[in-house]
Amino acid sequence: MTGRGKHPDDDDALWQKVTSDVRAYDRAAELTSPAGPAVAKPEKKKKPKKQPLAAPTRFVGLAHATHEPPKPVDVAAGEHAGLDRASRRRLVQGDMDIAARLDLHGMTAAQAESRLRRFIDSAVLAQHRCVLIITGKGRDGQGVLRKLVPEWLKTPPLSARILAMARATRADGGDGAMYVMLRRNRAAGQTFAGKHAEAKHSSANNFRDKHATDRPK
Repeated sequence: MTGRGKHPDDDDALWQKVTSDVRAYDRAAELTSPAGPAVAKPEKKKKPKKQPLAAPTRFVGLAHATHEPPKPVDVAAGEHAGLDRASRRRLVQGDMDIAARLDLHGMTAAQAESRLRRFIDSAVLAQHRCVLIITGKGRDGQGVLRKLVPEWLKTPPLSARILAMARATRADGGDGAMYVMLRRNRAAGQTFAGKHAEAKHSSANNFRDKHATDRPK
């Protein structure tokens, strides 16, 4: 027994027990052994591709049909579409009743255009069907107003009120005048009738009040 009474055989037995599970280091085996499971790298999130914007749908002719009023029929220029044959014949032959006349003689272009607009607005409000506009022929038939008036009538805002136009017969001025056929406007007619009735009622009240004042007391 050695030390504090321990036998040398006891130390050998303890060492054998401790090292029983120990294996010699084999470097070659370590190099050839399969590697452990690889750690997967987190995948990067792919940004969604931007889809190209679809081209706006185009409706051919829709904007034109919606926002631009139909142009008047210029019979003198050989146009016929939009006007029935009977109306066209009566207009050209001067058989329509002329409800109002406008003489633009002696006016400048600016004066004539302003006067023409007021005249057409008033004629539509009164529900006239056909009016006569006198432009004059000018020197050698090249008068300024003779050329400008048809263009004004074909251009907004007047074009929305005009149905057709034609050169007047000789009895109404010939090449120096023109017949203008207006579009029907029931709403304008109702407005005109209302204003006419209101004016008539106001006139009757004024007449009654005047006579009531003139009576002897």
